[in-house]
Amino acid sequence: MRYLPREDAPISDRVWSMIEEAVIGPAKMQLAGRRLLEIYGPFGLGTRMLDHKEKEVAAEAMFGDARALMTAPEITPIPLIYSGFTLAIREVAAAEERGSLLDLDAPAKAAIACSRLEDSLIFNGNADLRIEGLLTTPRASKVQLGDWWQLGQPVDDLIKACSALDDAGFPGPYTAALAPSLYNLLFRRYQEAALTQLEHARQVITGGIVKAPTLAGGGVVLASERHFASLVLGQDMTPAFVGPLPTGYEFVIMESIVPRITVPEAICVLQAK
Repeated sequence: MRYLPREDAPISDRVWSMIEEAVIGPAKMQLAGRRLLEIYGPFGLGTRMLDHKEKEVAAEAMFGDARALMTAPEITPIPLIYSGFTLAIREVAAAEERGSLLDLDAPAKAAIACSRLEDSLIFNGNADLRIEGLLTTPRASKVQLGDWWQLGQPVDDLIKACSALDDAGFPGPYTAALAPSLYNLLFRRYQEAALTQLEHARQVITGGIVKAPTLAGGGVVLASERHFASLVLGQDMTPAFVGPLPTGYEFVIMESIVPRITVPEAICVLQAK
């Protein structure tokens, strides 16, 4: 990152690699939205807005026979997501001088916090910023879930969601994201067949089913065509050096990203009771 360059940090490439591994590994375990949607970018940290098509503004003026109207592009902000952490000077020195293990609990937790905030934005949007999420876009179809403790109910509900999308004109293939409590139930086996519900569900949701740790309940099924919904990435998630402290070094994990939903009718929300 040019604006917070890693070269300014008084640490070796080996320690930087350890920090990056501590960020990337936990982030991959958490992030679900990126496994569902096509990513465009990164376009750079300075990319702060996403422009849409021109929209007529409620403003006009007359002069004689001439009438003037006004249009402007609809604009969506690209939020900046970040989380800071520190490493103790003596621990870094021990890792550099003696090859000691470096306690990387702080960057791992910061990466998880950023990942959960990213997925919260993707799935739930943000009302203050007028950003729609996969679960909150108003024109999406909706299916009320039954009792997933009943064998067969999960696949029945997923078929209902696919049928709703099919009726809306989106024949698939489909992908899905589920809250952990629902995803884990798919590992239960049918009593009369050596088949898990997850294996059965994958015959219906052929584009893939992912676990979304940020979801407390429910989930979403969507048509896999990348133009229906995507992610716009300004700055990809990365650790950067901020500066020295009296007894440590200050770092930040930073990213900028926003969901772009162009065809909300291609989404079906799974609503938990």
